[in-house]
Amino acid sequence: MKGRSAMNKVITSREELLAASKSIAASQGLAALNMRAVAAAANVAVGSVYNYFPSKAELVTATVQDIWRGIFHAAGGYAQAGDFCACVEWLFVSIRAGAAEYPDFLRAHMSGFAAQDRKKARQAMEEAFGHMRVSLEQVLERDEKVRPDAFGEELTRQQFVAFVFSSLMAGLAREDADCAVLLAVIRRVLY
Repeated sequence: MKGRSAMNKVITSREELLAASKSIAASQGLAALNMRAVAAAANVAVGSVYNYFPSKAELVTATVQDIWRGIFHAAGGYAQAGDFCACVEWLFVSIRAGAAEYPDFLRAHMSGFAAQDRKKARQAMEEAFGHMRVSLEQVLERDEKVRPDAFGEELTRQQFVAFVFSSLMAGLAREDADCAVLLAVIRRVLY
């Protein structure tokens, strides 16, 4: 057809739109995500993007969730370990490597998004991190080197894992080269 732009005539899937969105996030950062950019990258009309993502906030949230899903999938084998320190170190390295593909991903995600998007972003972050904390608790439970008196009323396993995970993510957001200080604290508390 003359005079018409070459838009993709095939119905686009959510996965294709997320792939285009992640490509933009990888090349330009999360701040560059918007409906028009994703539509252009996927070679579809802007309305096609709105069919799957009614708002920019939902597009960004879904993109962030998909990025975390990819990072966690790559880091998935750590939960089988029985050495908590080795698991934390492996997780740090895996997340850092996975997030390196997306400029400022961790910093932008940890600091939140626009005010109207914060609630959704926070919910997405909690969903993404929730299963990681549960897995860390399981690894901690299997670690036979942990002192019997390491946990009690003042410090539970769940509280400790929450502290460790928060510290791990803060180090990643700061772009720390390693998590040696966190590992030293863990060793002092546990062993």
